[in-house]
Amino acid sequence: MKTITIFKRKVNIALLSAAAVLAGVAGCKKGTFDINGTSPNAPSSVLPKFSLSASLSGTANLMYSAVGGVGGNQDMINNWMGYWTQSGAYTPSNTYVLYQLTSGTGAGNWDMGFNNLSNYHQLIKASSTDATLVNYKAIGMIMTAFVYQRIVDLYNKAPYTGALVPNSTFSYKYDDGATIYKACIAKIDSAVAAIKANPGAVSPGNYDIMFKGDMGMWVKFGNTLKLKMLMRQTASSANGSLGDAGVKSALSGYTADDFLGAGEDASINPGYSSAADNAENPLYIDVVKTSTGQPGYNEKYFRANKYGVDFYHAHNDLRDTMFYLPADADGMIHGRLYGSQNGNEANSVISGLTGFGLNASASESSPIIPAFESLFLLAEAQQRGYIAGSAADSYKAGVEESFRILGSDKATADAYMAQADPVANFALASDPIKAIITQEWAACNSLDPLESYSNYRRLGIPRIPVSAYPGVTVDHIPYRFPYPTSELSYNSANVPDGGTGTEALNSKIFWMP
Repeated sequence: MKTITIFKRKVNIALLSAAAVLAGVAGCKKGTFDINGTSPNAPSSVLPKFSLSASLSGTANLMYSAVGGVGGNQDMINNWMGYWTQSGAYTPSNTYVLYQLTSGTGAGNWDMGFNNLSNYHQLIKASSTDATLVNYKAIGMIMTAFVYQRIVDLYNKAPYTGALVPNSTFSYKYDDGATIYKACIAKIDSAVAAIKANPGAVSPGNYDIMFKGDMGMWVKFGNTLKLKMLMRQTASSANGSLGDAGVKSALSGYTADDFLGAGEDASINPGYSSAADNAENPLYIDVVKTSTGQPGYNEKYFRANKYGVDFYHAHNDLRDTMFYLPADADGMIHGRLYGSQNGNEANSVISGLTGFGLNASASESSPIIPAFESLFLLAEAQQRGYIAGSAADSYKAGVEESFRILGSDKATADAYMAQADPVANFALASDPIKAIITQEWAACNSLDPLESYSNYRRLGIPRIPVSAYPGVTVDHIPYRFPYPTSELSYNSANVPDGGTGTEALNSKIFWMP
């Protein structure tokens, strides 16, 4: 992918040739341009099939890349949620361990998120003039909702109405999170209806690097994204959040078959390989190794978090060996207390990260919504009475899928759940919702920490302790990210609360209780 330097609405439409995208090889060129000017990439002339491949690849980078300005940054959330920690060989970052957030904290999630949205906007425009391209337009609409869901879950309010239409003053007004969510759910519904109404429309085929043109899977993905957005709103009926009754009503008529099921991961793969660094899976090169076998860009910096390691060990959960590597010192899995000042915790004694489980490689696909996540969402919805079916069965399938995506098998997962342990054995759980959310947290390690972060803010599950670093005075993890420097520089008149970082600790997402 291209390395991109951007500011608010200075967007690089990173559209590659189909051959380059499908081969997983891209050039390395740095540059910027103003969306109000003439694009050197001429996005209006890019064929939808090429636009689709590059836009989807951009979404994978948004989720997993922390390198070269091409993505967001989930690394910090992986730290906060008890999965990763900072190495004892480095001076700790105050942003991480003291929660001293600034306008530069996690800015890629916003800047590259809007870059990705602009690409999908171009895809929708390019496919809107030809009725046979309805599938391309529908995918663009669903993925627009996906990216906006991430932005709202991280920031709450954001520019939505008119946000992707350039204006000369760079003035983009903010909509509240509830309004954006409502509009995006309507967009999903419209896209799903369009796919179903046009079975003979042109298939995107292999240019669709997530489902290979299987539009039935896109319908399931859209429904699952809608389920995710609705389940966010169960704990509050204030500030536009639907609350229990509203979510139940919105899910009326859905069945388990409408959502991603076992083996149906929504994963993106443009042709990742170890042929070159910029061809590797973005998480793999971040925390495992480069194409030449050298340590990944952050492999030495991020280590196993003691909270996660202790959880897996306490419940005889073999996923410890799937998320973490044996320490060099003794061949065992060891974690480091988040915020620890122990000078003896060198990388040789604290475990590194596998990236994607037992059989991780540079060619691994990037999960967008893995099957296990869909099944845990379904299990919670069934337990709450929103959707018919057995929460216990969906829970079981979710755990099995977690083991499966990490390279393990159903038998190992079933043995784990057969223990006389209410954390693993659903039949023994005194609080089924807590059991479901805890297992979803255990499965989301490295793969979707934002889902765990959202559940933590929605339900307080699990109760992740704050950093042990000296000087920490807060009693909870920050509730959201501060608005980025790009917004303060170009759109400050519209930023809701200054974006300096101090408000991010307690300022809530609209669906939080």
